[in-house]
Amino acid sequence: MRPEFLLSSSAFREPAEAVVAYARKHAYAGIEWYLDQRRLPIAPEARKKLFESMRRGRLGIRFHAPAADVEIGHRNPTIAEASLRYLTMYIEFLAEVAPTTLTVHVGSRSIPMEMLSWDVTLEHLRRVAAAGRERGVTVCLENLKRGWTSDPHRLLAMAEAANSAITLDLGHAHASAFVQNGGPLEAFHAVIKQRVANVHVYEIETPEGVHIPLEGLARHGPAFDALLAQGQRIWVLELSNPADLAQTRRALEPYER
Repeated sequence: MRPEFLLSSSAFREPAEAVVAYARKHAYAGIEWYLDQRRLPIAPEARKKLFESMRRGRLGIRFHAPAADVEIGHRNPTIAEASLRYLTMYIEFLAEVAPTTLTVHVGSRSIPMEMLSWDVTLEHLRRVAAAGRERGVTVCLENLKRGWTSDPHRLLAMAEAANSAITLDLGHAHASAFVQNGGPLEAFHAVIKQRVANVHVYEIETPEGVHIPLEGLARHGPAFDALLAQGQRIWVLELSNPADLAQTRRALEPYER
Protein backbone atom coordinates (compact mmCIF):
# COMPACT_ATOMS: atom_id res chain seq x y z
CA MET A 1 0.00 0.00 0.00
CA ARG A 2 1.27 3.45 -0.92
CA PRO A 3 0.42 6.64 0.98
CA GLU A 4 -1.34 9.59 -0.57
CA PHE A 5 0.51 12.84 0.09
CA LEU A 6 -1.31 16.08 0.78
CA LEU A 7 0.45 19.36 1.47
CA SER A 8 -0.44 21.93 4.09
CA SER A 9 -1.23 25.41 2.83
CA SER A 10 0.88 26.68 5.77
CA ALA A 11 3.90 26.44 3.42
CA PHE A 12 2.53 29.23 1.22
CA ARG A 13 1.47 32.87 1.48
CA GLU A 14 0.11 33.08 -2.07
CA PRO A 15 -3.58 33.00 -3.06
CA ALA A 16 -5.41 29.68 -3.07
CA GLU A 17 -5.05 29.36 -6.84
CA ALA A 18 -1.24 29.36 -6.55
CA VAL A 19 -1.29 26.69 -3.83
CA VAL A 20 -3.53 24.50 -5.97
CA ALA A 21 -1.25 25.00 -8.99
CA TYR A 22 1.79 23.90 -6.94
CA ALA A 23 -0.06 20.84 -5.64
CA ARG A 24 -1.07 19.79 -9.14
CA LYS A 25 2.40 20.40 -10.59
CA HIS A 26 4.04 18.23 -7.92
CA ALA A 27 1.40 15.47 -7.99
CA TYR A 28 -0.05 15.95 -4.52
CA ALA A 29 -3.38 14.25 -3.88
CA GLY A 30 -4.79 17.25 -2.07
CA ILE A 31 -4.34 20.14 0.34
CA GLU A 32 -5.04 20.68 4.03
CA TRP A 33 -6.05 24.31 4.31
CA TYR A 34 -4.64 26.01 7.41
CA LEU A 35 -7.38 28.39 8.50
CA ASP A 36 -5.25 30.43 10.88
CA GLN A 37 -3.88 31.95 7.67
CA ARG A 38 -6.99 31.75 5.48
CA ARG A 39 -10.20 32.59 7.27
CA LEU A 40 -13.46 31.46 5.69
CA PRO A 41 -15.64 34.38 4.55
CA ILE A 42 -19.06 34.76 6.12
CA ALA A 43 -20.45 36.23 2.88
CA PRO A 44 -21.90 33.24 0.96
CA GLU A 45 -20.71 34.26 -2.50
CA ALA A 46 -17.19 35.03 -1.29
CA ARG A 47 -17.05 31.67 0.49
CA LYS A 48 -18.35 29.87 -2.59
CA LYS A 49 -15.60 31.41 -4.72
CA LEU A 50 -12.94 30.43 -2.18
CA PHE A 51 -14.18 26.84 -2.05
CA GLU A 52 -14.26 26.70 -5.85
CA SER A 53 -10.61 27.82 -5.90
CA MET A 54 -9.65 25.23 -3.29
CA ARG A 55 -11.35 22.40 -5.16
CA ARG A 56 -9.94 23.25 -8.59
CA GLY A 57 -8.14 20.35 -10.19
CA ARG A 58 -10.20 17.76 -8.30
CA LEU A 59 -7.78 17.78 -5.39
CA GLY A 60 -8.80 16.40 -2.02
CA ILE A 61 -9.37 19.07 0.62
CA ARG A 62 -9.03 18.94 4.38
CA PHE A 63 -8.94 21.72 6.93
CA HIS A 64 -7.05 22.76 10.05
CA ALA A 65 -9.17 24.93 12.33
CA PRO A 66 -7.94 28.28 13.60
CA ALA A 67 -5.94 27.77 16.78
CA ALA A 68 -4.23 31.05 17.67
CA ASP A 69 -7.40 32.63 19.07
CA VAL A 70 -9.49 29.53 19.83
CA GLU A 71 -9.46 27.50 23.08
CA ILE A 72 -12.66 25.53 23.64
CA GLY A 73 -11.66 24.37 27.14
CA HIS A 74 -10.56 27.70 28.62
CA ARG A 75 -11.50 28.35 32.25
CA ASN A 76 -12.77 31.77 31.21
CA PRO A 77 -16.31 30.95 30.07
CA THR A 78 -16.39 33.87 27.62
CA ILE A 79 -13.36 32.51 25.78
CA ALA A 80 -14.56 28.90 25.91
CA GLU A 81 -18.07 29.68 24.65
CA ALA A 82 -16.84 32.02 21.93
CA SER A 83 -14.38 29.36 20.76
CA LEU A 84 -17.11 26.72 20.69
CA ARG A 85 -19.43 28.94 18.66
CA TYR A 86 -16.60 29.89 16.31
CA LEU A 87 -15.67 26.28 15.53
CA THR A 88 -19.34 25.34 15.15
CA MET A 89 -19.77 28.18 12.65
CA TYR A 90 -16.80 26.88 10.65
CA ILE A 91 -18.27 23.37 10.65
CA GLU A 92 -21.49 24.79 9.23
CA PHE A 93 -19.46 26.41 6.44
CA LEU A 94 -17.48 23.22 5.76
CA ALA A 95 -20.72 21.27 5.32
CA GLU A 96 -20.77 22.93 1.89
CA VAL A 97 -17.72 20.87 0.86
CA ALA A 98 -18.37 17.74 2.94
CA PRO A 99 -17.29 15.04 3.40
CA THR A 100 -14.06 16.45 4.79
CA THR A 101 -11.99 16.55 7.98
CA LEU A 102 -11.30 19.37 10.43
CA THR A 103 -8.32 19.20 12.79
CA VAL A 104 -8.69 21.02 16.12
CA HIS A 105 -6.33 21.80 19.00
CA VAL A 106 -6.67 21.76 22.76
CA GLY A 107 -3.85 23.63 24.51
CA SER A 108 -2.56 25.69 21.58
CA ARG A 109 0.61 27.75 21.75
CA SER A 110 1.72 25.87 24.88
CA ILE A 111 -0.91 27.56 27.04
CA PRO A 112 -0.57 26.38 30.67
CA MET A 113 -3.00 23.55 31.32
CA GLU A 114 -3.96 25.31 34.55
CA MET A 115 -5.79 27.84 32.37
CA LEU A 116 -8.01 25.09 30.97
CA SER A 117 -10.87 23.10 32.45
CA TRP A 118 -10.84 19.36 31.81
CA ASP A 119 -14.63 19.06 32.08
CA VAL A 120 -15.32 22.04 29.84
CA THR A 121 -12.77 20.79 27.32
CA LEU A 122 -14.42 17.37 27.03
CA GLU A 123 -17.93 18.78 26.85
CA HIS A 124 -17.07 21.32 24.17
CA LEU A 125 -14.99 18.83 22.20
CA ARG A 126 -17.95 16.43 22.32
CA ARG A 127 -20.25 19.15 20.99
CA VAL A 128 -17.85 20.11 18.21
CA ALA A 129 -17.41 16.48 17.15
CA ALA A 130 -21.19 15.93 17.19
CA ALA A 131 -21.76 19.05 15.07
CA GLY A 132 -19.22 17.68 12.61
CA ARG A 133 -20.90 14.28 12.35
CA GLU A 134 -24.24 15.95 11.63
CA ARG A 135 -22.67 17.82 8.71
CA GLY A 136 -20.28 15.29 7.21
CA VAL A 137 -17.17 16.80 8.83
CA THR A 138 -14.86 14.43 10.72
CA VAL A 139 -13.44 16.36 13.68
CA CYS A 140 -9.90 15.25 14.59
CA LEU A 141 -8.20 16.16 17.88
CA GLU A 142 -4.49 16.73 17.25
CA ASN A 143 -1.69 15.76 19.62
CA LEU A 144 0.58 18.65 20.61
CA LYS A 145 4.14 18.56 21.89
CA ARG A 146 3.13 19.63 25.43
CA GLY A 147 -0.02 19.50 27.51
CA TRP A 148 -2.77 16.90 27.80
CA THR A 149 -2.69 15.76 24.19
CA SER A 150 1.08 15.12 24.23
CA ASP A 151 0.44 11.90 26.14
CA PRO A 152 -1.09 9.26 23.84
CA HIS A 153 -3.10 7.62 26.63
CA ARG A 154 -4.71 10.88 27.69
CA LEU A 155 -5.20 11.86 24.04
CA LEU A 156 -7.07 8.61 23.46
CA ALA A 157 -9.17 9.14 26.58
CA MET A 158 -10.15 12.61 25.36
CA ALA A 159 -11.06 11.39 21.88
CA GLU A 160 -13.08 8.48 23.27
CA ALA A 161 -14.95 10.70 25.73
CA ALA A 162 -15.82 13.17 22.95
CA ASN A 163 -16.29 10.52 20.23
CA SER A 164 -13.86 12.38 17.98
CA ALA A 165 -11.19 11.14 15.61
CA ILE A 166 -7.47 11.96 16.01
CA THR A 167 -4.89 13.73 13.89
CA LEU A 168 -1.52 12.15 14.62
CA ASP A 169 1.13 14.86 14.29
CA LEU A 170 4.43 12.97 14.10
CA GLY A 171 6.53 16.10 14.64
CA HIS A 172 4.65 16.92 17.84
CA ALA A 173 4.89 13.30 18.97
CA HIS A 174 8.65 13.32 18.29
CA ALA A 175 9.00 16.38 20.55
CA SER A 176 6.75 15.03 23.32
CA ALA A 177 8.00 13.73 26.65
CA PHE A 178 6.61 10.29 25.72
CA VAL A 179 9.08 9.95 22.82
CA GLN A 180 11.93 12.05 24.23
CA ASN A 181 11.95 9.78 27.29
CA GLY A 182 12.41 6.69 25.15
CA GLY A 183 9.06 5.69 23.67
CA PRO A 184 9.33 5.17 19.89
CA LEU A 185 6.98 6.97 17.54
CA GLU A 186 5.33 3.72 16.55
CA ALA A 187 4.46 3.11 20.22
CA PHE A 188 2.74 6.52 20.36
CA HIS A 189 0.75 5.52 17.29
CA ALA A 190 -0.06 2.08 18.71
CA VAL A 191 -2.00 3.62 21.61
CA ILE A 192 -4.27 5.77 19.41
CA LYS A 193 -4.26 3.85 16.12
CA GLN A 194 -7.95 2.95 16.13
CA ARG A 195 -8.98 6.62 16.05
CA VAL A 196 -6.38 8.12 13.71
CA ALA A 197 -8.08 9.68 10.67
CA ASN A 198 -5.40 12.19 9.64
CA VAL A 199 -1.59 12.37 9.84
CA HIS A 200 0.83 15.32 9.86
CA VAL A 201 4.34 14.50 8.64
CA TYR A 202 7.63 16.33 9.31
CA GLU A 203 10.67 15.62 11.49
CA ILE A 204 10.02 17.51 14.74
CA GLU A 205 8.65 20.77 16.11
CA THR A 206 11.25 22.89 17.88
CA PRO A 207 10.59 24.61 21.24
CA GLU A 208 10.04 27.79 19.20
CA GLY A 209 7.31 26.12 17.15
CA VAL A 210 9.28 25.61 13.91
CA HIS A 211 8.51 22.50 11.86
CA ILE A 212 11.78 20.87 10.81
CA PRO A 213 11.68 18.99 7.48
CA LEU A 214 11.97 15.24 7.46
CA GLU A 215 15.64 14.23 7.56
CA GLY A 216 15.29 10.57 6.66
CA LEU A 217 13.46 7.42 7.62
CA ALA A 218 15.59 6.14 10.52
CA ARG A 219 13.35 7.67 13.21
CA HIS A 220 10.01 7.77 11.38
CA GLY A 221 10.18 4.72 9.12
CA PRO A 222 8.70 2.23 11.63
CA ALA A 223 5.86 4.65 12.38
CA PHE A 224 5.17 5.11 8.67
CA ASP A 225 5.07 1.35 8.22
CA ALA A 226 2.68 1.03 11.15
CA LEU A 227 0.40 3.67 9.64
CA LEU A 228 0.22 1.81 6.35
CA ALA A 229 -0.39 -1.50 8.10
CA GLN A 230 -3.37 0.14 9.81
CA GLY A 231 -4.64 1.50 6.46
CA GLN A 232 -3.88 5.11 7.41
CA ARG A 233 -2.48 6.31 4.09
CA ILE A 234 -3.51 9.99 3.94
CA TRP A 235 -0.42 11.93 5.06
CA VAL A 236 -0.29 15.72 5.20
CA LEU A 237 3.21 17.19 4.80
CA GLU A 238 2.99 20.11 7.24
CA LEU A 239 5.91 22.46 6.61
CA SER A 240 6.35 26.22 6.70
CA ASN A 241 7.87 26.90 3.27
CA PRO A 242 8.16 25.23 -0.16
CA ALA A 243 11.85 24.31 0.27
CA ASP A 244 11.20 22.34 3.47
CA LEU A 245 8.14 20.79 1.86
CA ALA A 246 10.23 19.61 -1.09
CA GLN A 247 12.91 18.17 1.21
CA THR A 248 10.31 16.21 3.16
CA ARG A 249 8.78 14.88 -0.06
CA ARG A 250 12.21 13.70 -1.24
CA ALA A 251 12.75 11.86 2.05
CA LEU A 252 9.48 10.02 1.45
CA GLU A 253 10.35 8.90 -2.08
CA PRO A 254 10.83 5.23 -1.01
CA TYR A 255 7.13 5.11 -0.18
CA GLU A 256 6.17 6.27 -3.68
CA ARG A 257 7.91 3.39 -5.49
